[in-house]
Amino acid sequence: MAPSTSAPGSRVVTAGFFDQYPRFYETSETFAYPSRLNLRHEAIFGENRDVFEGRRVLDIASHDGRWSFAALQAGAASVVGIEGRPELVDAANATFAHYDVSPERYRFIADDIYHALAEEPWEFDVVMCLGFLYHTLRYNELMARIRRCNPTHLIIDTEVATDDRALVHIRVEDIGPQRNAVADDFSHEGRVLSGRPSVKGLETIVGAYGFEVERYSDWAGLVRDNPENADEFKNYRRGRRVTLRCKAQD
Repeated sequence: MAPSTSAPGSRVVTAGFFDQYPRFYETSETFAYPSRLNLRHEAIFGENRDVFEGRRVLDIASHDGRWSFAALQAGAASVVGIEGRPELVDAANATFAHYDVSPERYRFIADDIYHALAEEPWEFDVVMCLGFLYHTLRYNELMARIRRCNPTHLIIDTEVATDDRALVHIRVEDIGPQRNAVADDFSHEGRVLSGRPSVKGLETIVGAYGFEVERYSDWAGLVRDNPENADEFKNYRRGRRVTLRCKAQD
């Protein structure tokens, strides 16, 4: 994890975003810890609020809609979430209805991400790829489809391999657990090949498709100033997970 450039005490999160919308603590089996979700919200939206105002947003692997909801609250005009697990799409729709979000501002699609992105001529201003990149090995296809959406910004939150070289650590995932990869066209006997890129590998992947890393979120400052429940976000603390903002180059 890179050292923080912020002043000690300047990154304290006193009012957690999801504490205002506690239904999201109950709609997923995947790490719905308040401290973790609220710090991730700060890293993803608190540091990037300027790119969401009035924008059309795509949420890749939208899970229970938590980040789609946060994008709208950050000022996005609309959001489309694509999620491969139908029960999570049902949860997202139910939660948005519970919080009286206008149906004109959101759409959730229960489908394979690659299929859904190929079926329509999508146009988005911001693409969020949060908690997905390490559940796939289909980087060429994913990045090509993202680029065709013509976004100005790409926000990524992902686990990374702790290696100084530009590489991807390959693994095999069981598709059963809700937090794992979903079945796709290349699954075999309930398993999917996926990979964790190193930071240099990640920068190589986005750079190959015309994106430049503008900045990494200040997880060092967030960890320093919010030490409570530190085990809930230890992968960020140990440099095994990062949040970054990329901008499309002309």
